[in-house]
Amino acid sequence: MVDINGFPIGLMMGMAQKADAVEAYSRLTEAEKERVLNECRDAKSKAEMDSIIDRLCGRWI
Repeated sequence: MVDINGFPIGLMMGMAQKADAVEAYSRLTEAEKERVLNECRDAKSKAEMDSIIDRLCGRWI
């Protein structure tokens, strides 16, 4: 996946579509944020990225 300023583009697009994802991400610790970013960078499909965003919105960790 492509990164823009350290953020995977799929994560940015997902956050743009789900405002609660931005709020959820902002509440994570730095270690949790890094884990999310790494998982997003490893995502191989839109479905995988959507799953990460969905977990972030209400079912993360």
